[in-house]
Amino acid sequence: MNKKFLNAVLFGALLASSTGTFTSCKDYDDDINGLSERVDAVEKTLADLNTKFGALAYVKSVSFANGVLTVTDQSGTPTTYTIPDNDTNTTYTLDVTSSREGNVTTVTVTLTGSDNSKIVKTFTITDNDTVTQDTKLDPTKFWMDSEGVMWYGTKDDKENSIKTGVAVPKQPQHDKTTVSVVQYKDETGVVVGWEILVDNQPLSTKLLIQDVLPITSFEYIPTKILAGWGERVIVFEENSYKQKTIVANEVKTSATATLYMSNVAAPQYRVNPSSATLAQLTEEGKAQILKQTVEQVTRTPGVFIDWKKTTIENGIMTVSLEADPALFEDEADKLDMIALQFETTAKNKVATEYVGVINKDAEIDVVLTDKAVTATNPGDDANHFAITKADAEAQVAKIDDKNMPMTGNAALVQNVTYSEAIAGINLTELVSACNVKDAAGHKFFDYTKYPDLTLSFEAVAYKVNETPQERYMSLDGVTFKAVNYGNVNESCIGKAPMVLAKLTDSHNGNAIVAAAYIKLLIVGDAAAKPEPDITITENATIGIDCNNSAYTWSTNDEFMSTQVYTFSTNEKLTALSKEQFHTLYGYAAAPVVGFDNVGTWNVTEILTAGDNKANRGAKFELTTAPLEAKTYVAYAVYEKTTDADVIVSIANGGMYPKYVAIKHVVKVDPINFTATAKEKAPNAWNGNTASIYCQTPGTTNTTQIIGDLNELFVGGKVQFDYSSSFDAEKFPSFVADNMEYTFVFSEKNLKATRGLVTGVDGTQYQLALNADKTELHAVGKDLTGTAVASAITADNLVASLSDANNNDVTFANTAVAKNLLNKEARGADSFYAVMDIVYENGCDMTVPVTNGEFNLAFIRPVNVSSDASKFFTDGLNEGDPANTLKLGELVTFTDWRKDSPLNSFAANLDYYRYYGVTKIECKGNIADVVETDWTGTRKTLKEAFGAELASQIITITSKNVTYTTAEVTAVPDFGTASYIKSSRVEIKDYKLYIPLTITYTWGTIEETIEVQVKATK
Repeated sequence: MNKKFLNAVLFGALLASSTGTFTSCKDYDDDINGLSERVDAVEKTLADLNTKFGALAYVKSVSFANGVLTVTDQSGTPTTYTIPDNDTNTTYTLDVTSSREGNVTTVTVTLTGSDNSKIVKTFTITDNDTVTQDTKLDPTKFWMDSEGVMWYGTKDDKENSIKTGVAVPKQPQHDKTTVSVVQYKDETGVVVGWEILVDNQPLSTKLLIQDVLPITSFEYIPTKILAGWGERVIVFEENSYKQKTIVANEVKTSATATLYMSNVAAPQYRVNPSSATLAQLTEEGKAQILKQTVEQVTRTPGVFIDWKKTTIENGIMTVSLEADPALFEDEADKLDMIALQFETTAKNKVATEYVGVINKDAEIDVVLTDKAVTATNPGDDANHFAITKADAEAQVAKIDDKNMPMTGNAALVQNVTYSEAIAGINLTELVSACNVKDAAGHKFFDYTKYPDLTLSFEAVAYKVNETPQERYMSLDGVTFKAVNYGNVNESCIGKAPMVLAKLTDSHNGNAIVAAAYIKLLIVGDAAAKPEPDITITENATIGIDCNNSAYTWSTNDEFMSTQVYTFSTNEKLTALSKEQFHTLYGYAAAPVVGFDNVGTWNVTEILTAGDNKANRGAKFELTTAPLEAKTYVAYAVYEKTTDADVIVSIANGGMYPKYVAIKHVVKVDPINFTATAKEKAPNAWNGNTASIYCQTPGTTNTTQIIGDLNELFVGGKVQFDYSSSFDAEKFPSFVADNMEYTFVFSEKNLKATRGLVTGVDGTQYQLALNADKTELHAVGKDLTGTAVASAITADNLVASLSDANNNDVTFANTAVAKNLLNKEARGADSFYAVMDIVYENGCDMTVPVTNGEFNLAFIRPVNVSSDASKFFTDGLNEGDPANTLKLGELVTFTDWRKDSPLNSFAANLDYYRYYGVTKIECKGNIADVVETDWTGTRKTLKEAFGAELASQIITITSKNVTYTTAEVTAVPDFGTASYIKSSRVEIKDYKLYIPLTITYTWGTIEETIEVQVKATK
């Protein structure tokens, strides 16, 4: 048995704890003022923490001591959060051990308190768990819910997480005063991360150490597929170019021989885990190149590619490679393939998959452009920097009286703000490049992936109004700094120094690949390039709803002060006061491009009549109705003023972003509960089947087959219980007062589920439903698709539902319905419809009913059987009256009331009129349809007696019966059956089986009766 150990230590933020234990508040200071201050401090801390790190972040460390929470980010910069601490605490430690056998890992979790209490629980992980794809214990998968219960799995997927069974004992809590930190360790005791909690309720902040988990794999990110092979390939680009020269302050293309750049590629790989850093690889991520050549199954070793550089950022590894183009396979049926192998600091070797490599040569012509040119925006000629000094000098570059760039300045003049220019600007951040060779069109050229290409800058001397502009600048490599002439502060503002940018190729003796003249205009700080737009997100989760009273959320003063005015997501910006923010920003009432709402919203600015600049916010009203189970998004956008006086009135005002948006995200959860119909009427059900019958004979009744489905339930109404997961506050539209139920015909009646149904005459049908499922029809068995719905007519109606709850069910008086009804007598094979109960609120949102599906049997009104007291006598003279029996006496009629003394037609003769029995007949040639056991086995008369004698056994004469309004007092005369066999060759007891067709109000019944023939004594 392989045994492993994991220690997850929890420690509280209310008492300094260097040992890593969970601390929960037990005694509290009852001073109200002190508590209020503490709550405020805690709320501010948590708001700042969430703003800076969000839902998940990778950090270096987290510590808590003396009321100070310190989080050190990836760059090593610590951020402190002060949390007042004046309480007594209790500590708990969570220890986890695991053992593995086969594909099952058993985990034992032990919670030990400082009072020596101990809770021990176990759970198992198997290969087919949804939490993890193997049984290895992952310490980052432990998390705590709002009840202090520890789970193992993904926090956002509680349903598929495993409940460990361990929970931190509840302690008396004051609102937002107990701040706790859960510390997780791996099997060796190394801390892997933390989770922040308040009053046992986790925040949305989870902090993991960036590089603690080992690198397990690299996944190639393909960008090219090799035609004809279908193979993903890394493309090495062997670019050639004509050298540029600078002649008389002009960039010219040399007519000398073509030069070739180094042959490079920069494939990218996803790193697992994504938190890994370059520091986890030895020798700065140096790769060993593994090669194979594919030709059917032939592999050839060899190295022809050199590693240059590796970077890892946000889980993506970029590897710079250089190849010797002469060593690539050039045969059409061969393809070189490489894999990269790295060594980790733990001395493990991790290799990528093999990927094809090809060499691609192309002639290029590179020009330098402004930074607007990117891989996704190749730009055009308007982005090209000037290739002559004269053209650059001619570019208009002026400022207005507020030190802002003037309207009409040349687009290619690069505005640099005074503060930034004094501090120093990296000029490479202003320059991009593109390839303008005819075949390429205008295509972004990423020179940074070529290790031999270098972008450098030189100062260019020129004058404006006899003032040398180069006096106002200095260059240190690629760093440009503004210089105040004569040490006069801000004297450089309005000056326009010029630089010559050169892209050179060290592979070819620093030959110039591209060059351009760039004019820089030093402007006031109000013209500073704004930082990226800031979006502050507030999340909410609600249940699916009719939304008749529209969902609303409004910011309050606390939210605006701690989330919006702070600019805490950008370290370059400082917090503004309310007045400063609303002076610098105005509410954008019209939609702003890039801030697109999802759903229908009404977002308005909140203004307070008194001091508007100190009391503003936004109100979000979600007017979509009804809501769907999806995520809705809305923005309240604040736009920065363009008034330079206002901008410069605030320190670094130009740096603040153009837009500050409050993003409200509302996740609408689907219903997570069910309803159960309760209190079924006990005598109305046979298992899950209820029945509908013909009306009981009476003076005012008719032979309608109707019923009220409500009467199947106690109290004449369906009542429901919800499952325990129902939350009335979250799902207000689903409280009982807002709900209605209806009965419908289920889709399980359709052919796809039920198959075909058969009528009494043998015809097969498929059942069909109308649009609202209140009608059941029987249509052609072979119809498909839309032809099924098109075939629905009044003539093939079988049953229908009506009334408020669709509770009144009526069996149709159509030939098709009668054909199905009369196939079987009352019993398990009676024709039935599958029913559903739909439970919905006022906007047609339904709750699944766990027992809403049931079978509704339609009971044939009349049943027919043999009268055992009636018989024929074999051996009597032909015509003997004893052998002529009335058809009405040969059969016994009962109605649908099973085992009831009231069901007999013989005892209630008027039933013949009530049920409309009009004819009893034997259809077809008697010799062919009547059977006998004369020979010992059941055969037709013809088979038993031969054709001639078969016609001399029995005759049947039928009569139609009509009724008046008068009560029937005798069995109607339906005709007779006469036994005419007179042969005395053999006389014995035997039976006749006579198939009869009975016609009545609800169609025809086919029943074979058995008549005894007795030998003459």
